[in-house]
Amino acid sequence: MFSSTYVQLKYWFYPTGNTPAVNLLRDLPACQEEETIKILSLACGDLRNVLFSLWCEHGHNTKRTVSFTCCDIEPAILARNVVLFTLITRGRPITELWDLFYHFYVPAGTLSILHTHAAGLVEASKSTEKWASSPYGKYIQYVDKATLQELRLYWIRYASAESYPQARTAIARRSKEIGSENFATGIRSAGPLWFNAIETMAYVYREYWRTGVVAGNSEDLSRLNGKGEVNPMFAVSSAASKDFAVHYGSEPLLGFHLPEAFQEKAPKQRVGTSEQVQRAVKIAKSQFKAWCESFSDYVSNDRVRISFFCGEALALSHDLQLAITLAQKPGHFARTYVKPWSARPLFLDGYVNPSARGDMPHGLFHVIDTSNLGDHVGFINVLSATAPLLRRDASSVLYTESLLMPSEDISASLSTVLGSDVATFSLLIGLAPSGLLTGVTLDAVSNENALFTFIQTDTNRQKQYRMRVSWKISQFSDASVVKVLGSSTGSHLQVNFEARELADYLFEIYKTMFAHEDVSKLMSKLARMKQYSGDLQRYTRAGMVALLRLVRATIQVDWEQTMHIFDHHLNTDRSLMVGSNSLQELYMHLHIFGVWTIKCLEGSPNQLRRGFGLSLRPTSGEKGILAADDTPPIVQLVLVVPREKLTVFTGKPPDAIGTPALHVSVTQTNAQDSYENCFYSFQAFFGKAVYDDSTKHASIIEEDEYGWLGSADLVVTCAVPAFGLLIGPKNGIRAALMINTNPDSRARFGHLGIRMAVFETGLVDEKRLFVCRDAPELNTLRSSPTQKQWIERVSSQNRSSFQTLIKLNAHRATHLQSHIDFTKDSDESKALSAGAAVTIEPKSPSTVILQIGPSLKRPVIFPFPIQGSRPKTRIARKSSWIEVEVPIFTALDGDRFDSWTQMLFESGRPPLCWNIPRVNIELQPLVNFPKKGDRSWLRTFIGTTLSDAERPLSELDQATTTNAKFDLKHSFSTLFFTFAGLNEYTNGPTKTFQLALETTGAHTLIFATAMRHDLDLGSLVMEAYVVPFTIPRVKELLEPLNALQMTEPCAIRVSNDESTLWKRMLPALAERCRTWQHKSTCEYWNNGAPLSTEAGESPLCSCGEGKMSGAALAKLGLKEWAPFAKYAIRVTIAPIFPVPYVESSMSDILKQSPAARSQQAGISAPNLTEQTSKSAGTTAGAGAKCDNCGKAGDGLQMCGGCRKVRYCGSECQKTARKEHKRDCVRD
Repeated sequence: MFSSTYVQLKYWFYPTGNTPAVNLLRDLPACQEEETIKILSLACGDLRNVLFSLWCEHGHNTKRTVSFTCCDIEPAILARNVVLFTLITRGRPITELWDLFYHFYVPAGTLSILHTHAAGLVEASKSTEKWASSPYGKYIQYVDKATLQELRLYWIRYASAESYPQARTAIARRSKEIGSENFATGIRSAGPLWFNAIETMAYVYREYWRTGVVAGNSEDLSRLNGKGEVNPMFAVSSAASKDFAVHYGSEPLLGFHLPEAFQEKAPKQRVGTSEQVQRAVKIAKSQFKAWCESFSDYVSNDRVRISFFCGEALALSHDLQLAITLAQKPGHFARTYVKPWSARPLFLDGYVNPSARGDMPHGLFHVIDTSNLGDHVGFINVLSATAPLLRRDASSVLYTESLLMPSEDISASLSTVLGSDVATFSLLIGLAPSGLLTGVTLDAVSNENALFTFIQTDTNRQKQYRMRVSWKISQFSDASVVKVLGSSTGSHLQVNFEARELADYLFEIYKTMFAHEDVSKLMSKLARMKQYSGDLQRYTRAGMVALLRLVRATIQVDWEQTMHIFDHHLNTDRSLMVGSNSLQELYMHLHIFGVWTIKCLEGSPNQLRRGFGLSLRPTSGEKGILAADDTPPIVQLVLVVPREKLTVFTGKPPDAIGTPALHVSVTQTNAQDSYENCFYSFQAFFGKAVYDDSTKHASIIEEDEYGWLGSADLVVTCAVPAFGLLIGPKNGIRAALMINTNPDSRARFGHLGIRMAVFETGLVDEKRLFVCRDAPELNTLRSSPTQKQWIERVSSQNRSSFQTLIKLNAHRATHLQSHIDFTKDSDESKALSAGAAVTIEPKSPSTVILQIGPSLKRPVIFPFPIQGSRPKTRIARKSSWIEVEVPIFTALDGDRFDSWTQMLFESGRPPLCWNIPRVNIELQPLVNFPKKGDRSWLRTFIGTTLSDAERPLSELDQATTTNAKFDLKHSFSTLFFTFAGLNEYTNGPTKTFQLALETTGAHTLIFATAMRHDLDLGSLVMEAYVVPFTIPRVKELLEPLNALQMTEPCAIRVSNDESTLWKRMLPALAERCRTWQHKSTCEYWNNGAPLSTEAGESPLCSCGEGKMSGAALAKLGLKEWAPFAKYAIRVTIAPIFPVPYVESSMSDILKQSPAARSQQAGISAPNLTEQTSKSAGTTAGAGAKCDNCGKAGDGLQMCGGCRKVRYCGSECQKTARKEHKRDCVRD
């Protein structure tokens, strides 16, 4: 309904994930009390994210129960997932699970295990009740009964003795097609070591398709005894042809995290047969085993629930909106079909005990993951469907992901898919991309830059760029706002718009959603699209209405005025070529969704013939619903397309037809009354439709499961306004199934004529065209009353005394305005009347302090970060009100770290790092640096942390800059390089660091204990213990400090701004890896975090101090560390990266031609290290002298510690070390 309907005869099956697993629990705070976390996973794919997320919690958060609701449109994916989940809990050997889930071919014994287990699932799935009483019922459930029965059909096939010879042939054919192709998207799995993995991962892909086992590894191949049996869990899918349909890009290692395998670059002549391949397979198996064991533990402890739904994600989401908000029992809410090309109604009836609300998806979700659904159905559709399902909680998060690149400018990708300035859209829906507010991310986005830059050289394919976005409730980005409102459902801020500004802005989004109707924009877009995406048109008018519905329910505005202005734009716009033909569909959906109703849809058409001037023909000669006295304003057209008319698609190879989109056209051909209305939201399925005149209803007698390859006619059902069918003579009304017009479809189907009609017939054809009260198999689609109830309920929940007016300029939000009224008897009113001065001072990211006179203060809070130092005020002293107007702030306006580094607190709840994900540090593998191994990858990786704007700063010959974020990145590079032994001006690897201000000296010790791979982020993380100095501590530890200085710690001098940034950041870095509990006396509860950023004071609470004994700490590093253990707190330090949808990075390389990029990738690692290597020595300018021998020259190297003095070379530097080390602190 919300996205276009396509003819897609070339079907692909995605049994395994094509991106590394993600931790869906990463943004939630550590669990301190019993809780149930609800996660909605749309387009969930294979089970890697569920397993990986639970594994990431291993050993932590044991009081947390996790409830997943997993939705996928492909039943074979869900059938596979259930098989594996249930095999895990039955304790089957990991080798069997590995073979069944990842290999095309399996040993005969393993296939027998599958037959037996599948037969057990078939028996357990005879009914929902029987499943609930089975061993699997306590942790696996189904959102609807139909899902269970659909999966059962696949388990029946798994249990059968089919041999699938066509699959073996297809695999061999694909292997031959691959040849020596370098399909290297697998480098995503290598994280920061991607460059070492390019050739190996390409080899792994080729070997998988050649042998049918992961990487063609000898251990798994040996179990096949030379051949093996075809694995039904790959051979069986919903492909109508019943052919082997596994996507050509599938390869199991894409879903794992394998950086450990590539820490040593394989010799060129041994790529593919080297230890790298064997290590990669071994590590993947080890991870898979650990994931399975973790899942088994969760099931044993009754801490996990998984509910499955097989169907279309947007349909489920909108149904859940109604079910949850209206608190109704499971049933038929949205009154729609479960997915395209299916006659099955969506009915939430899968739970045996509807009263057990804890076992149902009828509750808002803490986490919603949408995979790359937006690439297929449109990101506006995804956000409109899911935003209302997210709990109003500071830790709640909605993830979107894209793989297709919508813009040549990566930093414009998000605004492109939204058709809007991102900040303005965020204010509209109440959710903002966290990176937009902070400008930094810990996700190693540079790995994706690498894939895009050095691998994608085929200009004929749609460009790929993986971009994962975390959407969060923007008002909770400020701890001060949380303190006022609380961090969970309850009080909140509500935004207001001026009607005209909102209408103009919404119309701009409308034009973007339907830009394919603007020929001038379409031609430029087609220039960079591949065959299977060039004709995708992602939105229908129902999708636009879904957004309007959300807007009406959540914001304050004069809605009638807004819609009248919006309607005026619709009727006067000339840019969308066929926009006027879709107006009636838009009006119809506005009515169905309870958003706004035009006069001619307010009642029965028979009532409209009086008073509205419509020329409707008499109904005396009509039959069916059009002749009824109570004809509804919306009726259903049911068009039966003869099978022989479909040869326009089926009579050609799939490659020849692409993926054309379809629509229904209703026309009046009588010249006097002529019109054409186009409807893009319709349902189609194959089968036999029968019309019952007594009930005015059509039903499907039998649905043809073979679909396009079957023999049944195509039944098309479409909602239309009834009055249009009564305009003009009946024999002039015609309905057609048509192909959407665009240059690609015109080239392919131009022989059908200018209208490109697949089939057309008239209203007088009572065998092929019916007018019904309801759609087949649905009791009604006229759900306006239910939708109005939803809008009213959500609107009432969103009403707030905290109101903010959004001010737009050129369709962009620029300022926020808060209006504060004071009662006549209040102190503020009296002070205003007396002429007291009014001042505004910034307090926090979204808060300013309004002060009246010398002592009357109150916070003014906003729903979005602001530039609080630039306020404007309007003061009405007699009327006793003040308006405060401030510009909004995003990361595009500069660097500001108070959102990124701060922690949020609320009584009784664990602290939350709003934009720094948690990490289970003990589970992250160590980074090893063999003595003779290649370490250049570390320089390359750290080099990618700079944005284009920061890169010139690294060329300045100065120790610190005025950019604290850049200086922080420099300090991080010093930490990582020195720890790894890459700083040639230190005496080998160093683990002890100190941060020092020039004026006051060292203020923090850092004991780095390990460098690890951060698997979830694809990055690195330094495990360390920090000891902030306070005056009492320095006095107490004076002797140990002197002893520590003798070990030659690496001193990093920081500016005042960078020092403040470190202190703001340390509490979050400690919280990120916290395993201990905060005490009831924790200093944070009263003072917030950091406790202080002043010199001589600690930013950290005392709860985490002394968790490791002195002996244990010394064992991790030096014996001199032991005396500091009582104050040491563990932290994790990770590189920070620019946010790709905010600012650009690596542009100089991204803009190179594909040939140049390919040549560079084939020779060496990209030259990204020079800009960040000052810490490892910087060439001096003219006139400099060696600090040891006094020799002048242009080739002197700067000391990597202090970056002040220079040397001729390493010999002079070593000679001067003893004398220089006392002064060697970074300036």
